[in-house]
Amino acid sequence: MSGNPGLRRTRRTARLATAAVIVIIFLLPVLYAVMIAFEKPGHFLTSPLTPPFPPAAANFGKAWSGADLGRQLVNTIIYSVTSAALSTILGLLIAFPVARRLVRRAPAVYTAFGIGLFLPLAIIPLFVEARSLGLYNNLLGYIVLHVEPGLPLAVVLLTAFVTAIPAELDEAAWMDGAGYLGYLLRVVVPLTRPALLISFLYALLATWNDIIGPVVLLASPSLFPVTRGIYNFYGANQSQWTLLAAAIVIASLPVVALFAVSQRQLIRAAVGGSVKG
Repeated sequence: MSGNPGLRRTRRTARLATAAVIVIIFLLPVLYAVMIAFEKPGHFLTSPLTPPFPPAAANFGKAWSGADLGRQLVNTIIYSVTSAALSTILGLLIAFPVARRLVRRAPAVYTAFGIGLFLPLAIIPLFVEARSLGLYNNLLGYIVLHVEPGLPLAVVLLTAFVTAIPAELDEAAWMDGAGYLGYLLRVVVPLTRPALLISFLYALLATWNDIIGPVVLLASPSLFPVTRGIYNFYGANQSQWTLLAAAIVIASLPVVALFAVSQRQLIRAAVGGSVKG
């Protein structure tokens, strides 16, 4: 069957078609945004689909200083890393008792978090909650309010991984006098590392890419994340499209670098998860 020339051509065509669809849907928009970032404003307005010659690398310097992207990137890193870490830790603390049925109505709790994966973020109630609890327009409040986006996935994913851990390990640990948190740290965390990594990265991206949250929950420019600073180049009457594209590229580079560094771990996580399943 594998030596059939017709079958080989069909498979080759299917692979090429899949690659073409991926390039058209994902890669071309990214490349176009990078191209605009190197355009001069006049050239972009007259010929938006032609490559820039010569490229205007000065757009990145203007975007960096014009929107105070340095401070905003620092804010974004603090918000994203802290909220993602809290989301992942809370996800593990919830997932273990749910998976081991240590709480009442554990299946209902699991179902509630599963439904939470598909529910949109209610931004108006969130704004009212922030104002009522003193979480509006401050660093701690913004972090706390961004724990929720990644929590449902963390609970659902970690519950599946914890369920696959033999319960005999729990019993042996209790007999050896291991504490609850010590057991989670020394036994459960190493065995659920793929799920922890995926949960952390998902929560980090949810906070990093948030556009509505900074507009609704923050008012002080000193607290703005990078997604809020990008709005400096967009106006109702006039928009600086080339600087906007440069700012978007700058804001995307740390995430691209993070995924490039963690690519090997992500592949191990995916392979480990498939083998465990």
